[in-house]
Amino acid sequence: MAIDPKYFIHEDDKAALDALKAIPGFTAFIKAFMKVWNENQFRILNMSSRIRIDENQLPKYYRMLEPICEKLGIEVPELYLELNVNPNAYTYGDTKPFIVMTSGLIDTVPEELIPTVLAHECGHIACHHTLYRTMGQMILSGTMGIPGIGALISLPLQIAFAYWMRCSEFSADRAAILVDGDAENIIDLCMRLSGYTKNVGDEAHKAEFLKQAEEYKALIKDDVLNQTMEFMILAGQSHPLTAVRAYEANAWASSDNVTKLLSYYGEVSRSMPHTEVPIGEAAALMKGRNAEALAAELKDAGFTDVTCVRETTADLFTSEGSVTGITINGASDFNAESWFPSDAKVEISYYAPLTPEEEAAVHPGEIRMPMSSLSCYGRDYVSLCQEFVNAGFKNIFTVQDPGIRPLFLKDGGVTKVTIGEVSDFEKGDWFPAAAKIRVLHF
Repeated sequence: MAIDPKYFIHEDDKAALDALKAIPGFTAFIKAFMKVWNENQFRILNMSSRIRIDENQLPKYYRMLEPICEKLGIEVPELYLELNVNPNAYTYGDTKPFIVMTSGLIDTVPEELIPTVLAHECGHIACHHTLYRTMGQMILSGTMGIPGIGALISLPLQIAFAYWMRCSEFSADRAAILVDGDAENIIDLCMRLSGYTKNVGDEAHKAEFLKQAEEYKALIKDDVLNQTMEFMILAGQSHPLTAVRAYEANAWASSDNVTKLLSYYGEVSRSMPHTEVPIGEAAALMKGRNAEALAAELKDAGFTDVTCVRETTADLFTSEGSVTGITINGASDFNAESWFPSDAKVEISYYAPLTPEEEAAVHPGEIRMPMSSLSCYGRDYVSLCQEFVNAGFKNIFTVQDPGIRPLFLKDGGVTKVTIGEVSDFEKGDWFPAAAKIRVLHF
């Protein structure tokens, strides 16, 4: 079982993406971009000016990539090495995402940290970040010079893209933490990117770096001026500050939820039965999903007692087969980080209307009305009466309307239909087959 991204996507990542999509002009920009963009332009650049890493070229790095992709449940992407003194790695693309490492990264980071870098980049792929990150990087780097698109890039759109890209880095760091088993390598990597190169030696300490990160958080927390200066520094940046990344990684890795996740995926790797199973999604967000798909997902996650309970009534906005509610051991208000025993009783309520046969069984001796009272008005009374007969009604009476016929109503036009004592009915209402139907007409 691969590590599902819903268990590690950072909450700020989700919120920032929603905010980005809400920016006026976002939809127009996306449509315009997708009309003209072709990811083959990156493949041409990669193949022509970078070293492709595979089984035959720098294979030690390629071998690092394969187990990571298996853990995250993604296809192995193409991997390239770029001549660039800046230590960096990035992932671009859409249907065929790829990873590029720079020569500066290889020179700066010890070999044992390269798998963590690759796990981080694969985390972007697993979280489906790559297309929007490609767009965002092109916007921030000023390379979005495509005719007809540049005018669609507003300052709020640039700032929102940059903010989401920074938040998406936290999710990718979490992917690396789950692949590595702890946050030690991510913290070490953040130190390396802050200045701790191979030449520094053993005098740099993670504990001191994390203390520095905590002091920074305190410096910013309650000071509006400092928060403003931080915003000015970061407004156009695609990556968060390294100390903040280390702080976030350490805080998440130290949580009970991560301890349980690591144990959970350890059980998977050893083909052991689960003791507890994560949810990964709040109960409120499960409503409206396809019930069969949700049940299968929960069974795949490890729940052994999952049942679907049919409901035959719902509001107008509920589609057939969709979830109307879910309880796990009686709880219906759980959040995304909730855990339950694998044998917890899971009940998924879903909407499935009564079939015509079932409805008829509920209404013995009754007939379903083929039209509404409103649709009867103005119709020819002879054809209307025949339709009632065809539906199964027998006690049908016609009465001449003694009033003055409206100019727009033809002779024989129906003015009112009464069934028993009811003159206001809807299509689909049920009435006894012996009900007296009175048709008033001119």
